[in-house]
Amino acid sequence: MLSDPRITEALTALARPISEFRAMVRNALVSAEGLRAAQSASPADRAARACAELGAFGAEHIDAARFASVFPAAPAITRDATAALGLALAMLRDFADRDDDGYVVTVPQGADFAATVHQALGAIGRVFGAATLAEKVRAGRYRAEDADDLLRSRDFRAWNRSVRRGAPPLIVAVHGADLHAATLGELADGGEKFVLIVEGPSAPAPLARCITPGTLVMQSVDGRGLARVADFDGPAIAALVPPGCAVFLHDPAGGREPWQRLTVETLGETATRRLGGASPWQMAEDQRILADLARTPFAIPAAGRQALPAMGAGDAVDRVAAWLLDQSGLRQP
Repeated sequence: MLSDPRITEALTALARPISEFRAMVRNALVSAEGLRAAQSASPADRAARACAELGAFGAEHIDAARFASVFPAAPAITRDATAALGLALAMLRDFADRDDDGYVVTVPQGADFAATVHQALGAIGRVFGAATLAEKVRAGRYRAEDADDLLRSRDFRAWNRSVRRGAPPLIVAVHGADLHAATLGELADGGEKFVLIVEGPSAPAPLARCITPGTLVMQSVDGRGLARVADFDGPAIAALVPPGCAVFLHDPAGGREPWQRLTVETLGETATRRLGGASPWQMAEDQRILADLARTPFAIPAAGRQALPAMGAGDAVDRVAAWLLDQSGLRQP
């Protein structure tokens, strides 16, 4: 699935948040490397560094060795802290060296979708843990148990607010029969963003039940809307689905009411066969969720009758036109 052009499309759309995360990892790496270099620096090393920092003019007029001796050497750290710093550095280097594929996860056909996503997030959690560990060593706050606590797989539920806000987007390639979107609803928090590349037969509206007031949710067959996912300041879940599926966008910025936030282009085709663990009735219920949320809450008077319940925008236009004709007296008897 990594050859799927939709993955390239998603990576391009999400280039900015991915770049921001890479910058955070690189900054943490540079800081940790500087700390380790300072720990092992000899007087000659410190003099050479001072000479480089002073520049050609300064080196001619200032004794670099004496200049370096004015500033205290980095505080010594314990052997355990040094070993922990080495582990953190290795983890930060590994993630900093990854290309775009490091932000793409493939769910093998028939595999557990939830477990695969949680495993990928656990790896990202370890990167944040490594950066935190290096900072603890630098500040002299390292404890023996910190290495195990911060460098093991960190479940999303253990992430704090800042980690959830700073996590990179995750692109997940998955077969439609293996997509269980309820998992993603549990992970919609902070700035976490998911883009699903759905392969093969799919339920018409697999993301319908992920819609909540503050979560951007979209399904697209051609990639339209992905730029909005990258720009949205909050959690977002998107799916590039096969033709025949529902196409919609739920944008929390659209308004307070569901019908203001949700734009449904099509509800998709009706499922007639079971897919994975979902029956046709369950998949139809997802489509009904979309239809209900998108229905405009207008009670439009019908000609000669009391106001009827809320309806969709198209029906509302027809009803208003009929009512105006009736009130104008232009309707034929």
